[in-house]
Amino acid sequence: MSHARLLVFATVLFLAAAASAEDRPASLVAEEARQTAEWSAQDANGDGQLAAAEMPAAARPWMLLGDQDGDGALDRGEYIAYLNQPGARFDAPLPDNVALTADIAYAGTDHHRQQLDVFVPVQRIGDAPLPVIAYVHGGGWSLGSRLMARPQVAPHVASGHYAAVSIGYRLSGEVDYPAPFHDLNAGLRWIRANADEWGFDADRVCVMGASAGGHLVGLLGTTNGSPSHAGDLGPTPDESSDVQCAIPIFGSSDLTRRLRETPGVPTSRERFLGGRGEAVADLARHASPLLHVDAEDPPFYFIHGTADPLVPYEESVRLDRALREAGVPTALLTIEGGGHGDFFGEPITRRVRAFLDATLRGIGEAPPSETLAHPIAE
Repeated sequence: MSHARLLVFATVLFLAAAASAEDRPASLVAEEARQTAEWSAQDANGDGQLAAAEMPAAARPWMLLGDQDGDGALDRGEYIAYLNQPGARFDAPLPDNVALTADIAYAGTDHHRQQLDVFVPVQRIGDAPLPVIAYVHGGGWSLGSRLMARPQVAPHVASGHYAAVSIGYRLSGEVDYPAPFHDLNAGLRWIRANADEWGFDADRVCVMGASAGGHLVGLLGTTNGSPSHAGDLGPTPDESSDVQCAIPIFGSSDLTRRLRETPGVPTSRERFLGGRGEAVADLARHASPLLHVDAEDPPFYFIHGTADPLVPYEESVRLDRALREAGVPTALLTIEGGGHGDFFGEPITRRVRAFLDATLRGIGEAPPSETLAHPIAE
């Protein structure tokens, strides 16, 4: 190992020790040590900077958004910040009518990923308990954070008609599937167990998420509290983790199609499942929303771009078709020419609100399947 690399890993040990002295959760100390090791491994010339040329080509545009000082590279701090909120755009100020309570433990542990954030309107419309949007962040199952919910849920909460909960979950690199999925089910059980305290309507919960979060949301909808998927994590294992609707946004639906071996670094799906090929074939089937569709599934609303370079558009098409054939209310919003999350804005928010209003509040009609051209000009 080069002298520069030795210095890097010595720094990791020092930082971990300092973090422990500050009484930070051991899970956070360990996660940052793993992230630092990843950063160092990608720093091919050992100069303490992850230059654009050293970044994976597919991830480079997103990673460079984390370049806070504009020098064209990521130091350790910038890299870890990027991993927590890719794109560095999720911690914008919340609307005046949205109150946030963050970092609530839901699983009876002090793990920093097994926490959730609650968003409620300062001024509610009416006195009835509020329907809940349960958000699941994306990031290839290996990065991202609860921060990523904010631009997606804030407009709905600000209306005064909804509450929202952003549920964190443990990531690939620390745990394999189904542990992250058990986390999400525990978070949903927390919502029901604490509904009276927060003014939630425990019978009206919709899950929403993008990318890896879209996959997990699709799986929550198609398994909907099934004991074989839900697990018993958390202090209230007898509470239901059922959901009343699901909004998967450019998420995978069939992990069995992604079991091919690839040279070099394992794919995000292989890291999520904890292996490759036939060794994880059963897990891949267990984790595939498409393979669990039945007539009891709740209503779905999909959003996906036809030019998505990371998750093929066909992933949403197939799951939407299977649900329709099973008699489940479903619709697919197609963004013609849309990529992986480059089309959010008011037209999307308006359609999501219409779906939520119709499904959770019985107001109006759910939006139909339709196609919008990208960029969306409405």
